[in-house]
Amino acid sequence: MTAASLPGEPVSGGESLGGRVATPVRVGGITPSAAMLVVAAVVGAYVTRNAFVAAHRTVGWVVACSIVALLVDPLVNALQRHLPRWLSIVAVVFGALGAFVGIFVGLAHEILDSLDVLEEAAPRAARGLEERYDWASDVDVSARVEAFFESLHEQVRESTLQRAVGTAPTYLVTGILMLFLLGYGRRYFLGFLRQFDDLDRRQNVRQVVIQAAQNGREYMLFALANAIVNGVVFGLICWLLDLPAPLSLGAAVAVTSVLPLIGVLVGGVPALLLAFGSQSWHIGAITLAVLVALQSVEARVVRPFVDARSVRVGPAIPIVVGLLAFELYGFGGAVYGVAIAVLGLAALDAVGSVRGDDPDPEFTSDD
Repeated sequence: MTAASLPGEPVSGGESLGGRVATPVRVGGITPSAAMLVVAAVVGAYVTRNAFVAAHRTVGWVVACSIVALLVDPLVNALQRHLPRWLSIVAVVFGALGAFVGIFVGLAHEILDSLDVLEEAAPRAARGLEERYDWASDVDVSARVEAFFESLHEQVRESTLQRAVGTAPTYLVTGILMLFLLGYGRRYFLGFLRQFDDLDRRQNVRQVVIQAAQNGREYMLFALANAIVNGVVFGLICWLLDLPAPLSLGAAVAVTSVLPLIGVLVGGVPALLLAFGSQSWHIGAITLAVLVALQSVEARVVRPFVDARSVRVGPAIPIVVGLLAFELYGFGGAVYGVAIAVLGLAALDAVGSVRGDDPDPEFTSDD
């Protein structure tokens, strides 16, 4: 038997010769049209990327205004019972902008002065820790603290006021965008729903969007209220304990309180540094006890209450999203990035609810 007639040997042409089965051979290659399509896709992605980078400030305004409009919409609905809707929208928008500017201007000077005090007191406290504890000297706490406050000085002290003055037109633009979203947002949403010909799908999309917006809004409002309460309480405790810069210490706890289950403790690290480094260990123990108490109340009381009425958010997503957004777009990007992540989780939760998926029994048990 020759090599050409070996059993099982594939033969091109798709023919069957005796007991042998012919296997067709297909040769692949890149056609000119496919190559052009790949090149066009790469160029399109590059152009889209450049366009997004160039327009990220405008996109950020739209996102920020959309989130703020979502938060203040219930207030507009409440005022609408007594006033025309257009007048309710104007009153809420300009009232919110006025309150924000007033609070920012009122607190900016005090916080910056408090940061000056903190910049002087924190390195001294760090050196005091190194003198008392060997572990503090081993990790070089004083050098790390000085590097941190140098970076903080550059990012906050030197640029905050210039940005505040230079962004005055931004308030006008955002105010107009909020007026537009509050006045015509529902019409655009209804128009979007009409694009679905299937009535069942239209109803499901409507339920998902409404439920996600409601749950996400409730979570953000609860988180904001919890942050304010934690910041005020801890700032007062620091003032009573005669710690330096109590306003900045309270603000740090308020900002980090948006991180579930760990935020209070993370924001209280500067206060612990000052308490143990510049005061007695008794003051440090009291400060630590207050932080643990605030975090325990949040974990045992606040979070179960919020999760049952909105959406459950763990610490991982706010930390990852917040750090990435802060690195790319600064503090404002971190705030709105976390807000978008919360709305995304609320949307996923709403999709599961509409589809009838059973929630995890671990989080729905009455025990």
